[in-house]
Amino acid sequence: MQGKQTHQRELFSTIDLESFIPKDHLLRKVDKLLDLEFLYGLTEELYCVDNGRTSIDPVLFFRMQLISYLFGIESDRQLCRDVHLNLAYRWFCRIPLYQSVPHHSSLTRIRDRMGESRYQQIFKLMLLQWQKQGRFTGKQIVVDATLVKANASMDSLVKRENADPNARVLKQYEKRYHDFQHGKRKRRVANQTHVSASDPDATMVYRKGTDGGLKYKVHYSADVKTRIITDCYTTTGSTHEGPILPDRIDYLCNEMGFDVQEVIADRGYGRGPTYSAFRQRKIRTYIPLHDARLGKGKLTPTEFRYHSETDRYQCPEGYFLYPYEKLDNGMIKRYRITGGHCRQCPRRADCLPESAKNRARFVYRSPHQHEIDKVRVRQETRAFISKMILRKWTIEGLFAEAKQFHGLRRARYRGLQKVSIQALMTAMAQNIKRIVKQSPSIYWLLKKYLSLREEILKVQNYLNYFRRIPKFFPHEAVSA
Repeated sequence: MQGKQTHQRELFSTIDLESFIPKDHLLRKVDKLLDLEFLYGLTEELYCVDNGRTSIDPVLFFRMQLISYLFGIESDRQLCRDVHLNLAYRWFCRIPLYQSVPHHSSLTRIRDRMGESRYQQIFKLMLLQWQKQGRFTGKQIVVDATLVKANASMDSLVKRENADPNARVLKQYEKRYHDFQHGKRKRRVANQTHVSASDPDATMVYRKGTDGGLKYKVHYSADVKTRIITDCYTTTGSTHEGPILPDRIDYLCNEMGFDVQEVIADRGYGRGPTYSAFRQRKIRTYIPLHDARLGKGKLTPTEFRYHSETDRYQCPEGYFLYPYEKLDNGMIKRYRITGGHCRQCPRRADCLPESAKNRARFVYRSPHQHEIDKVRVRQETRAFISKMILRKWTIEGLFAEAKQFHGLRRARYRGLQKVSIQALMTAMAQNIKRIVKQSPSIYWLLKKYLSLREEILKVQNYLNYFRRIPKFFPHEAVSA
């Protein structure tokens, strides 16, 4: 018998949104995990106490932002539409069916009002909550950085000498770097000569294996065992990651209270000042040296003898390398063989790298050469190599996940502070996904067992104390 559905619009209906949400839904697990009551105190000073209309609940705003980054919704307009239609999103945001969703422009205003500093505090408070729960330790830290495409085109480049990059009139009359006829040479551009009128904070980056353009750089540090992101820091794309590493580890130790004992990073962080800084902090590092291509051949720099009296090196063939130039603001010296001796040297094939067969060999020397020599020996050991293998899938996998599923491949907003907000929210979304997947038997049950055991021992000690007093337990005292 064929069925036929009849439809009559209901004037009144009572619906329990929670009954529609599967028990294994991600948002149901996230809802059990989160405790966002601290947001009211964190944002209290942004609102007037006794004047103005009632604002959007800051917890509601943050829950909507979490949905955006957990499910890769990059547009505020699309986010509001999805929350309006998706029952799971409505339930997570505590929005009944009869209540309207906040307007997308309100989300933008609230985000700008909160600023980067409050997002950083939210990220910090969440980490401290999870650390108290025993979710991670933070003793072993792996660090790395990735480039994020800026929300600006190379067409927006203008000359720096024209001062105000925000002036729209300047963009109309400025001849851009590629607006030349065919057959003419393109104008060279660099961060020192040009700036983006759309996003002045974005800088040009050209790296082998990647597309050149305007970019930002996001720095992650993560716990090795759990892969929970412990620090997220955003800089311009041209900022080198090496010099800022000691400061970020100091932030974890001083501001977050972590007991960092080990740091793992790639060769981009391999600098003499970095090794010395961590040696003073008594933190063990697994960071390979950042050797230059022309300064590294089959003959290692350790085979070149240094004469401190004359400040020169001597190669295995007896020729001397003299100071050639200073790098890194005079902190590093480069020594080079002069006189064309390398061209006639019988060990030329073993000494010079493949990319510099027609050049002379040179060697670097740093004020931190003692630390560099130690690392040069350590980086060939099996333990060091295993740490480098561990680093690849631990931290680089986080960046791949952030770009593939959470929209970090390209900046949503413009400006360093707003891109930093995007990076912080992405890191929070990744952390939440890992926390909800952790088995409670590993952390919660063990902690409860240990606390219960301590209470039992206290009760036993309390009873044993009174058993030693005859007037309370005369028979037990005599028998004892």
